[in-house]
Amino acid sequence: MDERTRRYVARLDAARARSRAEQLEDDVAAYRGLTPAERAHTVESVCRSAWQILKSRPDFKRALEVRDPPAPDFDQVWRGLMARRRAEVARER
Repeated sequence: MDERTRRYVARLDAARARSRAEQLEDDVAAYRGLTPAERAHTVESVCRSAWQILKSRPDFKRALEVRDPPAPDFDQVWRGLMARRRAEVARER
């Protein structure tokens, strides 16, 4: 095994030794301090990349037509979120 492979395997072993919570924290740490504008820029970049990937598919049009059904509790969750938002707006007035 060459040195590059050895280092790669060592990184994999180190990552595997960490809890999922620690791994997730590593993944999101770089985004914690971003401003809303910086986060928006990141989301826009991801969306542009996803669009390019979709456009490269031979079944592009069909892929766009596929819609996942909403979660069974969607209506209940949505009503709860809207009620909470209305209460926040009312408090701000």
